[in-house]
Amino acid sequence: MSNFCLRLPGVATVALLTFAAGSSSISPSDTSENRTSSATTNSASLTVVSDQIPSNCPQIDSFTKAITKAASAANLAQSAQSPQDWDLVVVGWLQAIEAMQSIPPDSPKRAYAQKKVGEYFRNLDIAQQKAKTTSPPLPFPTFNNPIFEEQLVLYLSYTAALGPPDILIVGSSRALVGVDPQQLQQALARQGKGGMRIFNFAVNGATAQFIDFQLRQLLSAQQLPRLIIWADGVRAFNSGRVDRTFRSLTASAGYQRLLAGDRPRLPQPLPNTTDGCPTIPLSGISSTSKAKSTDSELIPTTEISGRWRLTRVSFETTSNPIPAPSERLLLTQLTGITAPQRLSLANNPTGYSTVAIDANGFLPMETKFDPKTYYQRNPRVVGRYDGDYQPFSFSGQQTVALNSIKTFVQQQQVPLVFVNLPVTRDYLDAVRLTRERQFRQLMQRQAASGGFVFIDLGEQWVNQNQYFADPSHLNRYGAAAVSSLLATKPEIPWPQPRP
Repeated sequence: MSNFCLRLPGVATVALLTFAAGSSSISPSDTSENRTSSATTNSASLTVVSDQIPSNCPQIDSFTKAITKAASAANLAQSAQSPQDWDLVVVGWLQAIEAMQSIPPDSPKRAYAQKKVGEYFRNLDIAQQKAKTTSPPLPFPTFNNPIFEEQLVLYLSYTAALGPPDILIVGSSRALVGVDPQQLQQALARQGKGGMRIFNFAVNGATAQFIDFQLRQLLSAQQLPRLIIWADGVRAFNSGRVDRTFRSLTASAGYQRLLAGDRPRLPQPLPNTTDGCPTIPLSGISSTSKAKSTDSELIPTTEISGRWRLTRVSFETTSNPIPAPSERLLLTQLTGITAPQRLSLANNPTGYSTVAIDANGFLPMETKFDPKTYYQRNPRVVGRYDGDYQPFSFSGQQTVALNSIKTFVQQQQVPLVFVNLPVTRDYLDAVRLTRERQFRQLMQRQAASGGFVFIDLGEQWVNQNQYFADPSHLNRYGAAAVSSLLATKPEIPWPQPRP
C-alpha cells in the first residue's frame, strides 16, 4: 500500500488561530497575564491538532532515502515488462537522484553522493530507453508505416498536452532529419518571435499525395497549425514512379477506418495526481511481471550486476545490414546465453529508429557524410539508375495532390511554405541536377500563381559535407543550420507570438 501525507490545511490553521485570537479579545482586560494565557492557549490548540493528525510521512535523512529509492528502482527493473512498469522504474531513479543531490556540500557524504548521482543518471537513461522501446499496442488500427504511426501518436499526445502547434513541419525523411523544431524555435526567439510551438510531423517516404492525406483527411480543423512548412525535394513530386508509401497507406486498416469517419485518437486520460510522499508501489507492476518476480523485498543495487548488464547493440535494418558505428546501450537480462550483438528491427524497414525521435517529432542524425568511407559501406547509385527518378514525370497524381493542398490551405487560411532542402554535390550528378532545376522552375511557377511561398535551398551547401548524414539527408548540424536560416527569411509569414 502506498504511503500518503495528511497535513493540516492552511485554511484550518488560520481558522484555529482566528478562534484563539477571538477568545482572547473578549477578555475583561488586556493584561500581560492574559496575553500570556492567550498565547499558551493558542500553542496548546495547535499542539493538540498536531497530535491528533500525525504525519504518515517518515522523516529520514536524504542519503538513506536515496539508497532506499535506488534499491527499489533496481528491484523493479528486474521484473518490468510494460511501458507502465518501466515508467515506475524511471520515477524511482528520479526520486533517488533528487534525494542524493540534496545532500549539502558541507556534508562528509557529499563526494560519495555525487558519484552515486552519476550512476543513477546512467540507470535512469537505460530505464527511459526501455520505457520507449517497450511500446504499448497502438490505440488505432495500423497504417502500415511504423514511423508514421509513431509520429501520429506523438502528435496526438503533443496536441493533448500543449494544443496544436503554431508551426507544423511536414515532408519525407529529408524533413524528418532536416528541420529541427527546437533550433527553429530558438532562432525565431532571437528574431523577436518567441514562444512558438513547433512540431515536425514528417514521415519517411512521404510524397505530395501523402502530405495531402495528412493535411486534408487525417487532421481535424482543430489540429491544424497557424503555419505549415513543407520541407522536401524533387523526389516527392515524381508521378512517373509507383508511390509505394501512399499505396501501402491506402491498403491499411487504419486508412479504411479513417474513410469510415473514425479519426485516430488517444484514449481519454485518467486522473493524474501525486501525493506528498511519492513511492513506487509494487502493486503498480503488471500482473505478468509480478508472477515472474520471486521476491518482493528490496535488492541492493550491487546485486543487479549478477542479473543484468549493459550491452552495446547495433540496430540492423534492411537498409543498414552492417552494424552502425553509433551503437546503443541496452540493459540486457542475463539468462545463461550470450547477450545479442545486434537488434533487428523486423517491423521497421525504413532504416530509422523511432527511439531517437525527440518530443517535437525531430530525428537527429549525428553522422557526418564522408564520401571516402560512405561508399565503402553503401553502393553508389547514379541518377539514371535511381528508382526515385526513373521513370520520371511531373505530370500526374503528385501535381494533382499539390494543387489540392494549395486549395485546402487557402480555404483554411493557413499559410504554406515549401522549402527545397539542400543536397550534396556528390548527389547532384547530371540526371539529378537536371531534374532539380526543372523542379525549381515548376515550384517557382506554382508559387507565383498563389497558394504558397517557395524557399529554394537545394544548392545552398553543395560543398558542405559536414552538414549531411548521407548525400541527400542532412544531419543534426545541417538541420540546425537550415532552421536558423529559415528564421531569417522575411518572405515567410511567421505567426505572431501568442499574448
